[in-house]
Amino acid sequence: MRMVENAVILRERSDRRIGSRAGRSFALLRMTTVLAAMLSPSMASAQLPGQSFMVTPDTDAVSVGDSVTLRFRIRWHERDQPLDSIPQVVGILPAGIRVLSVEQLSRSAGRVYTGSARVAFYRPGRRPVPVFGLSFMRIVEGVSRATLASDSAFVDITPVLPAAGNPPLKDIRELERRSSSAWAALAPALALVAAAGIWLFRRRRRHRPALVAPASPEPVAPSPYNVALERLDRLEEERWPAHGKVALHYQAAAQVLREYLEQAHRVGARERTTSELLWSLPPRLSRGGLRDRCHDVLGEADLVKFAEVRPTESKAADFLRRARHLLAAWHETGLIEESVDAHR
Repeated sequence: MRMVENAVILRERSDRRIGSRAGRSFALLRMTTVLAAMLSPSMASAQLPGQSFMVTPDTDAVSVGDSVTLRFRIRWHERDQPLDSIPQVVGILPAGIRVLSVEQLSRSAGRVYTGSARVAFYRPGRRPVPVFGLSFMRIVEGVSRATLASDSAFVDITPVLPAAGNPPLKDIRELERRSSSAWAALAPALALVAAAGIWLFRRRRRHRPALVAPASPEPVAPSPYNVALERLDRLEEERWPAHGKVALHYQAAAQVLREYLEQAHRVGARERTTSELLWSLPPRLSRGGLRDRCHDVLGEADLVKFAEVRPTESKAADFLRRARHLLAAWHETGLIEESVDAHR
């Protein structure tokens, strides 16, 4: 990307030296490229000149189930305006991969942003890391919304169990000879034991009590996480934003998150404002950028409820997706906490 940007800068300087005719030719070529990016969704999702999205795993080889930290380094063009600060998985997450957490990006020198994410791989072999993306717009050139996709990276996943095999069988002829002689010596005793068993079985059968049907097991109540996840799924199926019920869509999703915090983590969330709730979250539910993600989701719901902001149907769907990711991150944190307490 650096080489492409330098080539563009040298070309612009050369146009100024050559004259207006060469400058007009280069401007026409540039307008054609921008128009193609606007008309083609695939080009609008690719990296444009002056951009880069590098993903670097912190290790090249891990075992199945171990977490891998992915380091992000994003460089924006001077005309780019980022529309999101948390990278999201592009497309469908490949099977056997789980995203544990994604931190909010932080800005460093220039227009370079850095961040990280934690993922786990559950299938052995050389596996590609998930493709992450960031929404942006390019000012002046007419790109109102596009996605900057990350570069490719791979991690070698080694299995935990050794490869299965069939060890050769040992000679058992000596064991067969010994077992046959032992059976011959024990035959009379076994016959007496069998006769006594038959006599005892017949005697007990005469006085056997009536069988009582075993009680059916009580149904197991679903966990708060499964209940919240099912409610979000039903909310997505209702498609309220498509029927003009955007405010009800946001309010219902926020209420699901608040009720989950009360039932699963005993955090008083129903009667508290968003600011009060953020500072009442325990450390395990706020570290790793979870507090900022909670602020973004519940704060957006407050804008729709109190400021009467009316997002589009696509933004409402994105809001529900982020709410589901936040719920999964809280649930994963609770499982890790339970595992630590069990080891203690």
